[in-house]
Amino acid sequence: MFNETVRLSFPPLPPPETGPRPSMLPFLGDHHLPYIVPAVFYWVISLVFHFIDTRGLLSAYKLHTPAEHLTKNRASRRDVIKFALIQQAAQCLLGYLMADDTEQFVSPRYAVALWAQRLRYAEVFFLQWIRLPGSNLPWATYEPKGSGSMTPKLFLQGPFGGLVNNSTQNLLQSDGDAIAFAAWELVFAKALYWVLFPAFQYISAMVLADTFQYFTHRAFHVNKWLYKHIHSMHHDIYVPFAYGAFYNHPLETIPIDGIGFPICLSLAGLDNRQAAFFGAIWTFKTVVDHCGYDFPCNPCNIVCPNSVLFHDLHHQTWGMKYNFSVYGSFWDWLMGTRWSPHDSKAQAKYQKAKAMAEALAAKATSQAQSSGPATGDSSAVHI
Repeated sequence: MFNETVRLSFPPLPPPETGPRPSMLPFLGDHHLPYIVPAVFYWVISLVFHFIDTRGLLSAYKLHTPAEHLTKNRASRRDVIKFALIQQAAQCLLGYLMADDTEQFVSPRYAVALWAQRLRYAEVFFLQWIRLPGSNLPWATYEPKGSGSMTPKLFLQGPFGGLVNNSTQNLLQSDGDAIAFAAWELVFAKALYWVLFPAFQYISAMVLADTFQYFTHRAFHVNKWLYKHIHSMHHDIYVPFAYGAFYNHPLETIPIDGIGFPICLSLAGLDNRQAAFFGAIWTFKTVVDHCGYDFPCNPCNIVCPNSVLFHDLHHQTWGMKYNFSVYGSFWDWLMGTRWSPHDSKAQAKYQKAKAMAEALAAKATSQAQSSGPATGDSSAVHI
């Protein structure tokens, strides 16, 4: 049996029906979604946190005191909003220039059949591999079919029992005998097409983007010129607030967010809709990491434990050489740059910084009261 030459036929695929996919929105092509959706998400989420912050809501979850906001930040909210709009305009311009409106898609029916065919090839390989001398697997034997060709029993009955439905999508073999994709093959093919492979693409995009962001972010800290002239702008915000997430120098925004990030998504094979969805998730995490509130049910903690605290530590003067990662904390752990915000030394530094901020704020208030009304912009006293 092992040495027999087995001739197998595979069901032919339906027509691919290749062509452009209709846009999700009648007034906007899908190729514009990857840069528009994240921008919209950014402002919606930021304004929600701005409302919470300015109304004094949920103060029990706030990481920093008003004194810290007064004494630490070197950039006003107005400056942050202005530069965030500028850098988003640059990103949108790059997105418009890089947008791909030539995406071609095949029909889901064809794509599912293609995955079923790939499963069939995998089954053939598996069956040939396990048919070793001395093996006794009756469900893996071959049965005569039609004009002497052999058909694996696995396709027709096998361990899947009632799942196999030979009348499903009946197609013809080259010798004229009918054979179909089994029902379980189609179920698995649909799961691969609609769920498993897209999940693999998203995970790949996250790994690629996180790797790219970690090493570029760390380079902006390690290289003194890059930090002094470019990245230090982002760290003018020592006490983060939501829309400060995109307070960056244009020479950082353009190569990293405007070019490098889309390339990572392209390498992961994401189409325009997938890229827009991933960009929305990335924007949500970035804004939440800068929101200044540590909520107990933060979904970002799934990929990065203590996500807000993790990045908040990086924004402190004493924590800038740690916690460079954007999505998870794997690279920080691997490269020895991870510092848990719950570490006793980190907590001691937090408490010391809060005490210093309170003292400076009290001193500034006392001086202002003794010298009368201020005549200039004295909205911040820096440590």
